[in-house]
Amino acid sequence: MTLEVFKKLPLGGVDRRAMVGALAERGPTVAREQLAAEQKSVTKSGAELAPDAAVIILGGSNGITRGLAVQLLFGDRASVYCVHLDSEKMQIGPHHVKAIGEAAAAEGLTARFFNADATKAETIAEVIGEIKGKHRAVHLVNGIAAGATKRYQEHGPTQVKEVDVAFDTVLQTPDFSKAENVRKLGLVEVEVATDVDIERTNKFMGTSSLLWAEPLAEAGLLAKGESVVAFCDYDYPKDDPVYAMGPLAGAKQLQRKTMAEIKERFGVKTARLCYPAVATTALGAIPGGLLMYALTGQILAERGQLRGIPELARESMAIFEKRYDGADVRLDAAYQETLPEFFKRRDALTPGDIPGAFAKLYG
Repeated sequence: MTLEVFKKLPLGGVDRRAMVGALAERGPTVAREQLAAEQKSVTKSGAELAPDAAVIILGGSNGITRGLAVQLLFGDRASVYCVHLDSEKMQIGPHHVKAIGEAAAAEGLTARFFNADATKAETIAEVIGEIKGKHRAVHLVNGIAAGATKRYQEHGPTQVKEVDVAFDTVLQTPDFSKAENVRKLGLVEVEVATDVDIERTNKFMGTSSLLWAEPLAEAGLLAKGESVVAFCDYDYPKDDPVYAMGPLAGAKQLQRKTMAEIKERFGVKTARLCYPAVATTALGAIPGGLLMYALTGQILAERGQLRGIPELARESMAIFEKRYDGADVRLDAAYQETLPEFFKRRDALTPGDIPGAFAKLYG
Protein backbone atom coordinates (compact mmCIF):
# COMPACT_ATOMS: atom_id res chain seq x y z
CA MET A 1 0.00 0.00 0.00
CA THR A 2 1.38 3.43 -1.01
CA LEU A 3 0.33 6.34 1.16
CA GLU A 4 0.20 9.97 0.06
CA VAL A 5 2.94 12.19 1.47
CA PHE A 6 1.47 15.43 2.79
CA LYS A 7 2.93 18.44 4.56
CA LYS A 8 2.10 18.70 8.24
CA LEU A 9 1.06 22.35 8.53
CA PRO A 10 0.99 24.31 11.81
CA LEU A 11 -2.43 24.14 13.47
CA GLY A 12 -3.69 21.87 10.71
CA GLY A 13 -3.25 24.59 8.07
CA VAL A 14 -5.59 27.13 9.67
CA ASP A 15 -5.58 30.39 7.71
CA ARG A 16 -3.57 32.77 9.89
CA ARG A 17 -5.51 35.89 8.90
CA ALA A 18 -8.81 34.18 9.66
CA MET A 19 -7.42 32.88 12.95
CA VAL A 20 -6.32 36.33 14.10
CA GLY A 21 -9.79 37.68 13.35
CA ALA A 22 -11.52 34.77 15.08
CA LEU A 23 -9.33 35.13 18.17
CA ALA A 24 -10.03 38.85 18.43
CA GLU A 25 -13.76 38.34 17.97
CA ARG A 26 -14.43 35.11 19.85
CA GLY A 27 -11.35 34.42 21.96
CA PRO A 28 -12.55 36.14 25.16
CA THR A 29 -15.97 34.48 25.04
CA VAL A 30 -14.63 31.00 24.24
CA ALA A 31 -12.05 31.22 27.05
CA ARG A 32 -14.63 32.36 29.61
CA GLU A 33 -17.13 29.69 28.56
CA GLN A 34 -14.55 26.90 28.75
CA LEU A 35 -13.45 28.01 32.20
CA ALA A 36 -17.03 28.32 33.44
CA ALA A 37 -17.77 24.76 32.32
CA GLU A 38 -14.66 23.49 34.11
CA GLN A 39 -15.46 25.37 37.30
CA LYS A 40 -18.78 23.54 37.57
CA SER A 41 -17.05 20.20 38.02
CA VAL A 42 -13.72 21.08 39.66
CA THR A 43 -13.45 19.91 43.28
CA LYS A 44 -10.80 19.86 45.96
CA SER A 45 -8.26 17.10 45.55
CA GLY A 46 -6.37 15.25 48.25
CA ALA A 47 -3.58 17.81 48.08
CA GLU A 48 -2.33 19.49 51.24
CA LEU A 49 -0.70 22.71 50.15
CA ALA A 50 0.28 25.06 52.96
CA PRO A 51 -1.69 28.33 52.85
CA ASP A 52 1.55 30.34 52.72
CA ALA A 53 2.97 28.35 49.78
CA ALA A 54 2.67 29.16 46.08
CA VAL A 55 2.93 27.14 42.87
CA ILE A 56 4.91 28.34 39.84
CA ILE A 57 3.89 26.76 36.54
CA LEU A 58 6.16 27.06 33.51
CA GLY A 59 4.96 26.77 29.93
CA GLY A 60 1.82 25.53 28.25
CA SER A 61 -1.03 28.01 28.20
CA ASN A 62 -3.44 25.69 26.41
CA GLY A 63 -3.01 22.14 27.67
CA ILE A 64 -2.09 20.15 30.75
CA THR A 65 -0.49 23.03 32.64
CA ARG A 66 -3.53 25.24 32.05
CA GLY A 67 -5.60 22.39 33.50
CA LEU A 68 -3.29 22.27 36.50
CA ALA A 69 -3.69 26.01 37.06
CA VAL A 70 -7.48 25.67 37.02
CA GLN A 71 -7.39 22.76 39.47
CA LEU A 72 -4.94 24.47 41.80
CA LEU A 73 -6.87 27.74 41.86
CA PHE A 74 -10.52 26.74 41.86
CA GLY A 75 -10.27 23.25 43.29
CA ASP A 76 -7.55 23.64 45.91
CA ARG A 77 -7.54 27.44 46.43
CA ALA A 78 -3.77 27.68 45.96
CA SER A 79 -1.76 30.74 44.87
CA VAL A 80 -0.56 30.27 41.30
CA TYR A 81 2.06 32.08 39.23
CA CYS A 82 2.27 31.11 35.54
CA VAL A 83 5.08 31.88 33.12
CA HIS A 84 4.81 31.31 29.38
CA LEU A 85 5.38 33.37 26.25
CA ASP A 86 2.33 33.90 24.04
CA SER A 87 1.43 36.22 21.19
CA GLU A 88 -1.47 38.48 22.11
CA LYS A 89 -2.79 38.32 18.53
CA MET A 90 -1.90 34.79 17.45
CA GLN A 91 -2.60 32.55 20.45
CA ILE A 92 -5.54 31.66 22.68
CA GLY A 93 -3.30 31.68 25.77
CA PRO A 94 -3.74 35.38 26.67
CA HIS A 95 -7.52 34.96 26.53
CA HIS A 96 -7.32 31.96 28.86
CA VAL A 97 -5.11 33.97 31.17
CA LYS A 98 -7.52 36.90 31.30
CA ALA A 99 -10.51 34.64 31.93
CA ILE A 100 -8.73 32.76 34.72
CA GLY A 101 -7.39 35.97 36.24
CA GLU A 102 -10.83 37.60 36.33
CA ALA A 103 -12.45 34.53 37.86
CA ALA A 104 -9.68 34.18 40.45
CA ALA A 105 -9.92 37.85 41.45
CA ALA A 106 -13.68 37.49 41.89
CA GLU A 107 -13.03 34.72 44.42
CA GLY A 108 -10.14 36.47 46.17
CA LEU A 109 -7.53 34.05 44.80
CA THR A 110 -3.97 34.84 43.77
CA ALA A 111 -3.34 34.23 40.06
CA ARG A 112 -0.43 36.02 38.37
CA PHE A 113 0.73 35.64 34.80
CA PHE A 114 4.05 36.62 33.27
CA ASN A 115 4.07 36.69 29.47
CA ALA A 116 7.80 36.11 29.14
CA ASP A 117 10.51 33.61 28.24
CA ALA A 118 10.73 31.30 31.26
CA THR A 119 14.40 30.51 30.61
CA LYS A 120 15.64 34.12 30.85
CA ALA A 121 17.35 35.23 34.06
CA GLU A 122 15.43 38.51 34.15
CA THR A 123 12.11 36.68 33.96
CA ILE A 124 13.08 34.38 36.82
CA ALA A 125 14.25 37.34 38.91
CA GLU A 126 11.00 39.21 38.26
CA VAL A 127 8.84 36.29 39.35
CA ILE A 128 10.90 35.60 42.47
CA GLY A 129 10.77 39.29 43.33
CA GLU A 130 6.99 39.17 43.10
CA ILE A 131 6.74 36.09 45.31
CA LYS A 132 9.36 36.72 47.97
CA GLY A 133 7.84 38.25 51.07
CA LYS A 134 4.36 37.05 50.12
CA HIS A 135 4.94 33.29 50.36
CA ARG A 136 7.10 31.14 52.60
CA ALA A 137 7.60 28.24 50.20
CA VAL A 138 7.26 27.51 46.50
CA HIS A 139 6.45 24.47 44.38
CA LEU A 140 7.57 24.40 40.75
CA VAL A 141 5.83 22.53 37.90
CA ASN A 142 7.71 22.61 34.60
CA GLY A 143 5.53 22.03 31.56
CA ILE A 144 7.69 23.73 28.92
CA ALA A 145 7.19 22.04 25.56
CA ALA A 146 9.41 23.93 23.13
CA GLY A 147 11.51 21.30 21.39
CA ALA A 148 12.55 20.31 17.90
CA THR A 149 10.30 17.52 16.61
CA LYS A 150 13.12 16.16 14.46
CA ARG A 151 15.74 13.37 14.45
CA TYR A 152 19.42 13.21 15.25
CA GLN A 153 21.78 13.25 12.29
CA GLU A 154 22.86 9.63 12.80
CA HIS A 155 19.28 8.44 12.25
CA GLY A 156 18.66 10.60 9.18
CA PRO A 157 15.29 11.86 7.90
CA THR A 158 12.28 9.60 7.66
CA GLN A 159 8.55 9.51 7.04
CA VAL A 160 5.87 8.52 9.55
CA LYS A 161 2.21 7.64 9.32
CA GLU A 162 -0.06 10.50 10.33
CA VAL A 163 -3.61 11.80 10.06
CA ASP A 164 -4.45 15.25 8.76
CA VAL A 165 -6.89 16.82 11.21
CA ALA A 166 -8.60 20.21 11.24
CA PHE A 167 -7.89 22.39 14.27
CA ASP A 168 -10.36 24.52 16.17
CA THR A 169 -9.62 28.03 14.89
CA VAL A 170 -10.02 29.66 18.30
CA LEU A 171 -8.92 26.98 20.77
CA GLN A 172 -6.01 25.98 18.47
CA THR A 173 -6.30 22.30 19.35
CA PRO A 174 -6.96 19.34 17.02
CA ASP A 175 -10.73 19.08 16.66
CA PHE A 176 -12.00 15.51 16.85
CA SER A 177 -15.59 16.59 17.53
CA LYS A 178 -16.69 15.78 13.96
CA ALA A 179 -15.77 12.90 11.68
CA GLU A 180 -15.28 15.27 8.72
CA ASN A 181 -12.45 17.02 10.60
CA VAL A 182 -10.27 13.92 10.09
CA ARG A 183 -9.34 14.63 6.52
CA LYS A 184 -6.91 11.92 5.46
CA LEU A 185 -4.26 9.38 6.36
CA GLY A 186 -0.81 9.64 4.85
CA LEU A 187 2.88 10.08 5.52
CA VAL A 188 4.69 13.17 6.79
CA GLU A 189 8.38 14.02 6.65
CA VAL A 190 10.57 14.10 9.75
CA GLU A 191 13.63 16.30 9.27
CA VAL A 192 17.09 16.14 10.81
CA ALA A 193 17.81 18.49 13.70
CA THR A 194 20.54 21.11 13.51
CA ASP A 195 22.94 21.90 16.34
CA VAL A 196 20.86 24.99 17.07
CA ASP A 197 17.69 22.85 17.31
CA ILE A 198 19.39 20.50 19.76
CA GLU A 199 20.82 23.29 21.90
CA ARG A 200 17.47 25.07 22.09
CA THR A 201 15.58 21.89 22.96
CA ASN A 202 18.06 21.02 25.71
CA LYS A 203 17.78 24.52 27.16
CA PHE A 204 13.99 24.63 27.25
CA MET A 205 13.15 21.02 28.05
CA GLY A 206 16.38 19.69 29.55
CA THR A 207 17.83 22.18 32.03
CA SER A 208 15.12 24.79 32.59
CA SER A 209 14.07 23.36 35.98
CA LEU A 210 17.55 23.94 37.36
CA LEU A 211 17.51 27.51 36.04
CA TRP A 212 14.64 28.13 38.47
CA ALA A 213 15.62 25.85 41.36
CA GLU A 214 18.94 27.56 42.02
CA PRO A 215 17.61 31.12 42.48
CA LEU A 216 14.51 29.88 44.28
CA ALA A 217 16.75 28.08 46.77
CA GLU A 218 18.96 31.14 47.11
CA ALA A 219 15.86 33.21 47.88
CA GLY A 220 14.91 30.71 50.60
CA LEU A 221 11.72 29.66 48.80
CA LEU A 222 12.49 25.95 48.39
CA ALA A 223 11.48 24.32 51.69
CA LYS A 224 13.42 21.11 52.33
CA GLY A 225 11.21 18.06 52.49
CA GLU A 226 8.16 20.12 51.52
CA SER A 227 8.65 21.91 48.22
CA VAL A 228 7.98 19.89 45.09
CA VAL A 229 9.81 20.38 41.81
CA ALA A 230 7.96 18.52 39.06
CA PHE A 231 8.06 18.21 35.31
CA CYS A 232 5.43 17.06 32.86
CA ASP A 233 6.73 14.01 31.02
CA TYR A 234 5.70 11.64 28.26
CA ASP A 235 7.03 8.09 28.15
CA TYR A 236 7.38 7.51 24.44
CA PRO A 237 7.78 4.06 22.89
CA LYS A 238 11.48 3.21 22.87
CA ASP A 239 11.55 2.83 19.09
CA ASP A 240 9.41 5.88 18.32
CA PRO A 241 10.95 7.35 15.13
CA VAL A 242 10.52 10.95 16.31
CA TYR A 243 10.58 11.05 20.10
CA ALA A 244 13.12 8.29 20.70
CA MET A 245 15.56 9.30 17.98
CA GLY A 246 15.91 13.03 18.33
CA PRO A 247 16.32 16.06 20.61
CA LEU A 248 13.03 15.42 22.43
CA ALA A 249 14.41 12.18 23.90
CA GLY A 250 17.77 13.76 24.64
CA ALA A 251 16.11 16.65 26.47
CA LYS A 252 13.85 14.33 28.46
CA GLN A 253 16.87 12.32 29.59
CA LEU A 254 18.73 15.51 30.48
CA GLN A 255 15.72 16.74 32.42
CA ARG A 256 15.69 13.56 34.50
CA LYS A 257 19.37 14.03 35.36
CA THR A 258 18.64 17.64 36.26
CA MET A 259 15.84 16.59 38.58
CA ALA A 260 18.13 14.17 40.39
CA GLU A 261 20.60 17.02 40.89
CA ILE A 262 17.87 19.30 42.24
CA LYS A 263 16.77 16.66 44.74
CA GLU A 264 20.35 16.07 45.87
CA ARG A 265 21.34 19.72 46.21
CA PHE A 266 18.20 21.27 47.68
CA GLY A 267 16.49 18.45 49.59
CA VAL A 268 13.15 18.91 47.85
CA LYS A 269 10.73 16.33 46.52
CA THR A 270 11.03 15.84 42.79
CA ALA A 271 8.20 14.50 40.67
CA ARG A 272 7.77 13.14 37.19
CA LEU A 273 4.19 13.51 35.99
CA CYS A 274 3.75 10.92 33.23
CA TYR A 275 0.89 11.80 30.87
CA PRO A 276 -0.77 9.95 28.00
CA ALA A 277 -0.99 11.47 24.53
CA VAL A 278 -3.56 14.28 24.77
CA ALA A 279 -5.11 16.36 21.98
CA THR A 280 -3.22 19.58 22.67
CA THR A 281 -1.61 22.22 20.48
CA ALA A 282 1.85 20.86 21.29
CA LEU A 283 0.99 17.27 20.39
CA GLY A 284 -0.41 18.48 17.08
CA ALA A 285 3.05 19.71 16.09
CA ILE A 286 4.74 16.30 16.47
CA PRO A 287 4.89 14.11 13.35
CA GLY A 288 2.70 11.10 14.09
CA GLY A 289 1.35 12.70 17.25
CA LEU A 290 -2.22 13.09 16.06
CA LEU A 291 -2.42 9.48 14.93
CA MET A 292 -0.96 8.41 18.27
CA TYR A 293 -3.66 10.32 20.14
CA ALA A 294 -6.50 9.34 17.82
CA LEU A 295 -5.86 5.59 17.87
CA THR A 296 -4.96 5.32 21.56
CA GLY A 297 -7.90 7.59 22.37
CA GLN A 298 -10.21 5.33 20.38
CA ILE A 299 -8.91 2.26 22.22
CA LEU A 300 -9.19 3.95 25.62
CA ALA A 301 -12.72 5.10 24.81
CA GLU A 302 -13.67 1.54 23.83
CA ARG A 303 -12.37 0.40 27.21
CA GLY A 304 -14.09 3.20 29.13
CA GLN A 305 -10.73 4.66 30.18
CA LEU A 306 -10.40 7.87 28.14
CA ARG A 307 -9.78 10.87 30.38
CA GLY A 308 -9.68 14.56 29.56
CA ILE A 309 -7.35 17.27 30.79
CA PRO A 310 -9.46 18.24 33.86
CA GLU A 311 -9.37 14.64 35.12
CA LEU A 312 -5.65 14.32 34.47
CA ALA A 313 -5.01 17.63 36.21
CA ARG A 314 -6.89 16.54 39.32
CA GLU A 315 -4.98 13.27 39.48
CA SER A 316 -1.71 15.23 39.11
CA MET A 317 -2.38 16.79 42.52
CA ALA A 318 -1.01 13.60 44.09
CA ILE A 319 2.42 15.30 44.12
CA PHE A 320 1.12 17.75 46.71
CA GLU A 321 -0.14 15.15 49.16
CA LYS A 322 1.98 14.79 52.31
CA ARG A 323 2.37 11.08 51.70
CA TYR A 324 3.92 11.67 48.26
CA ASP A 325 7.36 10.03 48.25
CA GLY A 326 8.80 11.19 44.92
CA ALA A 327 7.76 8.17 42.87
CA ASP A 328 6.66 8.69 39.27
CA VAL A 329 2.99 9.65 39.03
CA ARG A 330 1.76 7.30 36.33
CA LEU A 331 -1.26 9.01 34.83
CA ASP A 332 -0.52 7.07 31.64
CA ALA A 333 -0.90 3.47 32.90
CA ALA A 334 -4.03 2.74 30.86
CA TYR A 335 -2.49 4.50 27.86
CA GLN A 336 0.67 2.39 28.05
CA GLU A 337 -1.50 -0.73 28.10
CA THR A 338 -3.06 0.29 24.77
CA LEU A 339 0.26 0.36 22.91
CA PRO A 340 0.32 -3.26 21.65
CA GLU A 341 -3.16 -2.78 20.19
CA PHE A 342 -2.18 0.68 18.92
CA PHE A 343 0.75 -0.68 16.91
CA LYS A 344 -1.43 -3.46 15.49
CA ARG A 345 -4.12 -1.02 14.35
CA ARG A 346 -1.65 1.61 13.14
CA ASP A 347 0.18 -0.84 10.90
CA ALA A 348 -3.08 -2.14 9.41
CA LEU A 349 -4.69 1.31 8.99
CA THR A 350 -5.51 2.36 5.41
CA PRO A 351 -6.99 5.56 3.94
CA GLY A 352 -10.24 3.67 3.51
CA ASP A 353 -10.52 3.27 7.29
CA ILE A 354 -10.66 7.05 7.78
CA PRO A 355 -12.55 8.55 9.54
CA GLY A 356 -14.38 5.52 10.96
CA ALA A 357 -11.32 4.25 12.83
CA PHE A 358 -11.80 6.99 15.46
CA ALA A 359 -15.60 6.89 15.80
CA LYS A 360 -15.52 6.95 19.64
CA LEU A 361 -13.87 10.40 19.62
CA TYR A 362 -16.59 12.21 17.67
CA GLY A 363 -19.54 14.09 19.07
